[in-house]
Amino acid sequence: MGCAILLLLTSVLAGPAGAGEDKPFYKMAEPEIAAALRTLHDPSPLVGKVSERFVGTPYHLGPLGEGEKGDFDRDPLMRFDAVDCTTFVEEVLALALEPEPERAKQTLQKIRYKDGVVSYASRNHFPEADWIPNNEAAGYLEDITRVVAGDDVRVSSKVIDKAAWYLHKTTADLQGVGKLSAEEKVELVGRLRQETKGLSPQAVAVPYLPIEFLPDYAARIPAGTVVSFVRENSPAIPVLISHQGLVVEKNGVKLLRHASATDGKVSDVPLLEYAYRYFNAKWRLLGLNLQALRRPSR
Repeated sequence: MGCAILLLLTSVLAGPAGAGEDKPFYKMAEPEIAAALRTLHDPSPLVGKVSERFVGTPYHLGPLGEGEKGDFDRDPLMRFDAVDCTTFVEEVLALALEPEPERAKQTLQKIRYKDGVVSYASRNHFPEADWIPNNEAAGYLEDITRVVAGDDVRVSSKVIDKAAWYLHKTTADLQGVGKLSAEEKVELVGRLRQETKGLSPQAVAVPYLPIEFLPDYAARIPAGTVVSFVRENSPAIPVLISHQGLVVEKNGVKLLRHASATDGKVSDVPLLEYAYRYFNAKWRLLGLNLQALRRPSR
C-alpha cells in the first residue's frame, strides 16, 4: 500500500481528538470491541476518492467477462475505459481495498465470482441471489439497511429461477467469441444450458429502506455505501434489484454516483432526486438496500 493511501487512511480513521479512539479493549464490552474493529477495518472512506476518478467514464453494458480463456464471455477481466452500473461498483470496491492493480484484479475476481472461481456460471449475475449474499459471506459487504432505518426497514421476497434464465441464453449473448463458427457458438450455448439445468429455484429476501422514508434517513446513510434499488416482485422480471451505485457526499448533500445508461457515463445526481424519478414507475421502486464495504478478516 502506497504512503499516500496509508496517510489518507490514517487521517480518515483517526477521528477527532478526544473521541475515545484510544480506549483500550480491556475497558470495552465485546460488542464495543467488535464495533471498534469494524471501524479500524473500514475501507469505505476511500470509496469516494476512488470513485471520483471514474466520473465521466463511458457506460457500456456488460464490459467485463472472463478474459481470453473464458468460454461464454471473453471480455477483459478488468478494464477502466468502460463500465456498467455493477462493474463500476465492483471496480471501485476492489481498488478501495487494494490500490495495487494486480492485487486489485485478484480482489475484483473474488467480488465478481462466488469463491473467486472465474467462470460464467459462477459469476454473481443476480444481485439479490448472488452478488449481495456471496459478498456478505466473503466479508466484503455488511448490510447496514437496518442500522440506518431501524424498524422502518421492509423486506422484498422472490423466488429466483436461475436455470430458466440460463435456458433462455442464445448465441447472441456470447461475448468476445467472434472468431468462432456458428456451430461452435451453438455448442457453447448448449454446454452452458447443460451446466446450469440442475440449478434449483432460490428464495431470496432483500431488506430495504422504503422510498417514502428516504427523506427522513438520507442523512444517516454513510458516504461510501453501496446502494441497490429494490423493485417490487414482478413475475415477468427475473430480479428484484434493477440498479446499483454508490452514495457519496458533497457540500452536505448525499449524491448517487453511478454508471448511468441514460447519461451514457458515470455521473453524480442527488440521491433523493434520482430515487423519486421512479416513485410512480410501472415496475414500482420499493426502496434501497444499503451495504457497507468491509475488509475481510481472513
